[in-house]
Amino acid sequence: MMKRACFCSFFIPLLLIACSWAGLPAGFLPAPSETPTETSTPTATPEPLAARVNGEGITLDEFGHEVARYEKAQKQLGMDLATLGDYRHAVLHSMIEERVAAQAATASGRSVLDEQVDSVVESCRQARGGDTGFRTWLGDNFYSLEEFRASIRRQLLVQAAADGVASQVPTTAEQVHARHILVGNLDLANTLLSKIANGADFAELARTFSQDYSTSASGGDLGWFPRGVLTVPEVEEAAFSLQAGQTSQVVKSRLGYHIIQTLERDAARPVSPSAFEVLRRHAVEGWLAQQMQKATIEIFI
Repeated sequence: MMKRACFCSFFIPLLLIACSWAGLPAGFLPAPSETPTETSTPTATPEPLAARVNGEGITLDEFGHEVARYEKAQKQLGMDLATLGDYRHAVLHSMIEERVAAQAATASGRSVLDEQVDSVVESCRQARGGDTGFRTWLGDNFYSLEEFRASIRRQLLVQAAADGVASQVPTTAEQVHARHILVGNLDLANTLLSKIANGADFAELARTFSQDYSTSASGGDLGWFPRGVLTVPEVEEAAFSLQAGQTSQVVKSRLGYHIIQTLERDAARPVSPSAFEVLRRHAVEGWLAQQMQKATIEIFI
């Protein structure tokens, strides 16, 4: 019933992990554009774009390289690319989110020092065994050193912004201590509700009938939780609508039919570490959603 804490992938310094990847196989990307002959006249034709985010372009080459790196990572995990759906769209969306978040971080006054980027580059260089291995890794993964440093800078900016947003989440919140019974059909739920109204032991009914096997052994106990933590919002809403000692009517959700009983309430209780991480993630996701809504995004592929 509790949501798992998990920050979005673009808030994790993935380039540190990437430094340990092996080189990518050939054939992942379109062939490079034809080299001009000696008689050709160079032109200032702009690089073709996959997308543009608030005026900042994501080139087709950048997008192709990111797709190739994603495919390589999934194959190393044993994934069949054919089962991943439209992952190219997901990769582009992630790149757009990263650009939006980095731009918002810069607009809010955040910056990344060259020394910070240097530190990450040095860690990656050491992870690849020195200069030769690092240069080989960059080439195998379609990075120039400048491109790699730019990617690091963006990710450090995004991480700093996410940390700043998450740090504003309070460590105390209004919470309830509740328990519930989950069953698969309405008739049984109404029968159990009637038994509870006539004095039957809620916990014993939960142990006998509840299909939420993560809580049934403990009598349906959900513990203490703040708003925004349960995976079933209908249960959470019902629990917060009740006073201590009250039992809900039958509540329907995507999982089935619930009976909820609120045991205790606290207006300002310290949030547990697991719930705190969920609230921090929600804060970051909400911040990013606001930035995406304000952004001007053009997609060309």
